[in-house]
Amino acid sequence: MLALAATPAAAQDGRPRWYGVDHGAQQARLVFGVPDGGMTLLNFICDKGVPEVSAYITHPPVRLAAGTSVPVRLSDGSATLTFPATVQPPEADGLLRLRGQVPLDASFEAILAADDRMSVSVAGSSARYPLDGVAAAARPLIALCGTAARAAPAADLKVAVTNRSRRRLEQLALRAPDGIESDSDAFGYDGLAPGRTRTFTIPGGAGVCTYEISVLFEEKEEDCCSDPMPIAQQNLCDDPRIIVHD
Repeated sequence: MLALAATPAAAQDGRPRWYGVDHGAQQARLVFGVPDGGMTLLNFICDKGVPEVSAYITHPPVRLAAGTSVPVRLSDGSATLTFPATVQPPEADGLLRLRGQVPLDASFEAILAADDRMSVSVAGSSARYPLDGVAAAARPLIALCGTAARAAPAADLKVAVTNRSRRRLEQLALRAPDGIESDSDAFGYDGLAPGRTRTFTIPGGAGVCTYEISVLFEEKEEDCCSDPMPIAQQNLCDDPRIIVHD
């Protein structure tokens, strides 16, 4: 589910302002621009567990060739942060577009907690942005990717599985996207009868969320020892319910 949090002081007048976009458990954005299709001047995107934020910056014109790497300096007058960015191909409006990776560290968090102005400096050219409302707009990004979030251990994930098939479910195996093998350790090996539901816990599962799900039904003795069969890939943070059918 996508949720948008605009700054409280911003009226719907078409002027750029800070707003946050929450893409659920895996990604969040902080934007300075006009929502709903208007111009975006600053766009910071974080993916859960990644210590750097992807930054897309639209800056006043500066003569720099596409592909050039330049230092970008962010400052609110107290905290300062410098990171490398790459000049993107020019567009018809002549504005400078940059893409870089910003460390989401204490300095950046301090800037996002300020309430005055932030300057963005590139090759001797500076643009200033009001920070009114940035702290509220940045909450989804800080909550998902900030220093405190990265330091905290991933929470356990409770999942409910319902067997709506006509056969006994012997194993429900899970594999993370970067995992090599799947196993039924979290679900267990006691089986689940048709029509029954069981809740189980995946230790640290909220740090992964998306799993490949495989099932193994009860077999006749002569069909012994099959491997679980993949049935789906599901984000269990967004929907912690698994329904098994024939």
